[in-house]
Amino acid sequence: MSEFDSLRRALGDIAGEVDPVDLRDRALAESRRIRTRRVGATAVAGLAVLAAALGAAAVRGDDRAPTPEVSPPPAVASPTVLPSERADRGPDLGPFSSATITVPSWGAAADATCTKGRVTLNDGQGVSGTRRPVNVLGYVTADVDRDGADDYVAYLRCGEGPESGGGQVVAFRQGASELQVIGQVIGPQDGFAMMDHMQARDGGRIAVLVSKVYTDGGQNTVPNQWRTYAWQDGRFRQVDGPTTFPADPPSSRLTVTASPLAFQAQGAAFTGSTTVTVRNDGNVPVARLELLLILPEGVRPAGDGWEACSVRPDPQHNAVVCTLDGPGAGAQVSYALTFVASKRPVPVDDPVNIGNHYVAIRQLTPFDGQVVIEHPEAVIPITVP
Repeated sequence: MSEFDSLRRALGDIAGEVDPVDLRDRALAESRRIRTRRVGATAVAGLAVLAAALGAAAVRGDDRAPTPEVSPPPAVASPTVLPSERADRGPDLGPFSSATITVPSWGAAADATCTKGRVTLNDGQGVSGTRRPVNVLGYVTADVDRDGADDYVAYLRCGEGPESGGGQVVAFRQGASELQVIGQVIGPQDGFAMMDHMQARDGGRIAVLVSKVYTDGGQNTVPNQWRTYAWQDGRFRQVDGPTTFPADPPSSRLTVTASPLAFQAQGAAFTGSTTVTVRNDGNVPVARLELLLILPEGVRPAGDGWEACSVRPDPQHNAVVCTLDGPGAGAQVSYALTFVASKRPVPVDDPVNIGNHYVAIRQLTPFDGQVVIEHPEAVIPITVP
């Protein structure tokens, strides 16, 4: 046997020992493994790109300074718009504005030149010949004689001021063509110097605020007391109230102070607050007060608390006036007030006329006892940055 035949026989023996293999299944399996590796590689590559991008963004963010938070500017207080104060038109004289009346006698001790008898009123004033005029200073309506019809009770004064010839309170009923006298409630013989306030009370009674001392400063500034009268048995008699003035009459004693008004700049504007305090060291309560504020030019009220206030027309001053509750006996009240100015306030000091930054107080009706205000004004200290 040749060497070639021996080699072929050996190879045939080897082929007989090898198992047949299905290459199709192996090829499919291999193909799936390759596809899986490609998808995984692509995902990893995508994550790597994303991570790189985020990292770059983080690096850029660290390199830039953070943007500061911008706070809104502080709100500037707005001026509170106030109405103008109503002009004082004097008392409403009602039927006594132009009525014909009969003026009772002023008494034996009164000035003989005072107008008396029948007279026609013109705007509440009547004159008989060359006599001193009679003036109607006020009136109230009440059914004093209890006949079911309203009557009119008037305060009549002979002349004016401290030189007056006297005063009397007289009740009238409406007649056919004029007001007819019912009776004299208070006459000159009773010795009262002032009777400026009256009230109609239950049962046809008339209350009169009386004083023995006259003053141009107002009846509330002198000792006063309410006395009540009623029509009984054809005449008026006192039915309530004191009958004499004590040696030491009760009174309220008021003082006013103001805390510093410290303005603060808010942009181009200025705002500030002050507290006005009124103290009563007396034994008579004060129901109502008028608070007058004189302010530098351009200073205006701001915020809340101005509901009872108005602007007083005054060519000389920047004035605001308020009607407020007063202090009780032995008590005090405080009023917190806020202001705003569009430009820098300029306080002006004047040792004689106080200046342009002060507060003043006075009592308002109803009156009930003497009110002493030794210092009715107080400077409002002002500071401006």
